[in-house]
Amino acid sequence: MYADEKGVLDNSYALFHTPSNLAKSMFFYLQCAGHFYCDNNYCLERDYHDSYLLMYIKEGEGTIRYNNKIFTAKTNDLVLINCHIPHMYTTESWETLWIHFNGNVSEEYFQLLHNRFGCVISLQDSKLIPDLLMTILESFKNTDISYEALISCHIQQMLTELIMLSSHFTLTDTAKPNIVLESINYIQDNYMNKILLEDLAKYVCISPFYFSRIFKSETGYSPYEYITMIRLNHAKMLLKTTNLLIKEIAFKVGFNSESNFVTCFKEHANVTPSKFRNTSF
Repeated sequence: MYADEKGVLDNSYALFHTPSNLAKSMFFYLQCAGHFYCDNNYCLERDYHDSYLLMYIKEGEGTIRYNNKIFTAKTNDLVLINCHIPHMYTTESWETLWIHFNGNVSEEYFQLLHNRFGCVISLQDSKLIPDLLMTILESFKNTDISYEALISCHIQQMLTELIMLSSHFTLTDTAKPNIVLESINYIQDNYMNKILLEDLAKYVCISPFYFSRIFKSETGYSPYEYITMIRLNHAKMLLKTTNLLIKEIAFKVGFNSESNFVTCFKEHANVTPSKFRNTSF
């Protein structure tokens, strides 16, 4: 349908969708989407909307106010906003492709990406996200709800692409030492020993608080969670490839007792080490 909003030009359109109960319970789902051409009369400001916004700037430039900060979004940038928080955006002139989505683990994806990028993300040379947005808009014109699973897949593809872009950005940032990679290498070499947060922070020469924040942002794990994950991965390999006792494996991978190892293993793998060892894959 034509979008009758101030500053939105005649060749723009917006589409609206009421998701099924299945989509709400299982998928990422669309609430609305559109292709806008806007002039300098366009300004959107709101306190709350129950959605997350992905808006691709196909051409032009605008200003985003979000979380008490001001950002500039320009051609080939993607704007990602949690619309549950007050926000505003305005432009002199731009063309945008946008979707409001929700459901599944939208909040978790948003928080991970926002911690890495903020709310404006340069797509660099990636064409996947603009192409998927156009695909979604074309599919959205079909009123058959059977496409909801496919739309969910497209949304997840875009969010995954952003995670890959953020990893590429941080891992190739040569302007500073990569403290996360250095600490991961340290953990890989020393997981069998006692590792404290202070040890890792000291190794990369920053404060424990700052290190924890950076590590979580880059990996999605806290330092403790990452160390535990590495120890459990090695324990699983030993359970499957050796005849070592459970107690021997516990100490070999860095746990301080057999009981702590068994409890931790069951919490993460949903089975005991013994049952894991005896399960065929």
